[in-house]
Amino acid sequence: MGKIGRPSPAMIVAIIALVMATTGSAVAAVTYARNAGAVDGRSAVGAGSSVSRAAGKLVATARSGAGRGRIPAKFLALPPASSPTAGFGRAVPVADNATSAAVTLADLGGFGALTLSCADENAKAGTADPSSKVTFTNSSAEPLGLARSIGNGAPGVSGLAPGTVTSFTVKGSSTFELELQRGAEVVLIRGALRQDVPGPLGGSCFAFGLTVRGG
Repeated sequence: MGKIGRPSPAMIVAIIALVMATTGSAVAAVTYARNAGAVDGRSAVGAGSSVSRAAGKLVATARSGAGRGRIPAKFLALPPASSPTAGFGRAVPVADNATSAAVTLADLGGFGALTLSCADENAKAGTADPSSKVTFTNSSAEPLGLARSIGNGAPGVSGLAPGTVTSFTVKGSSTFELELQRGAEVVLIRGALRQDVPGPLGGSCFAFGLTVRGG
């Protein structure tokens, strides 16, 4: 058998180039396989994942249940008042023979604001009899659909023009409900009012409840 000759410099260069090309292809294939399911290099986690696990990744919509096809709210950085559900609770002291300044119960972004004020219904000096006044202001640029009910009373349905308000006064304690509509968006407000009269010179109006957004 003849002796194998020593490869020429040109052959050595060709072999090195072939090895490098093959290795590069293998690395590219592995990289492609790893990122085959990624979008812009980011992998996705399921809707049931924790917020910490989802950090820096895409989130898939829910496969089943009431939220099917949607991303759970825990992954959305929305302000509290714009969250699907938010609670409120405020107490406003009553001033003798006066009406308090209104305080905000809920700021409903895109719709308006719900406020509470407390008035003294007793004209006798030194004796407080608080009554609650709830007001909703339409601060949007569009008319809103409005349905309102107090206690067990029949609901009233109307419209609310931009920049206008709807309000009601409750003496004593009761529940209330407001439904607001703009296009396909709806906000439901359910609340309760209570008057506290600890003594002849004290007292307050207290409101609590929740808002639910949909659409």
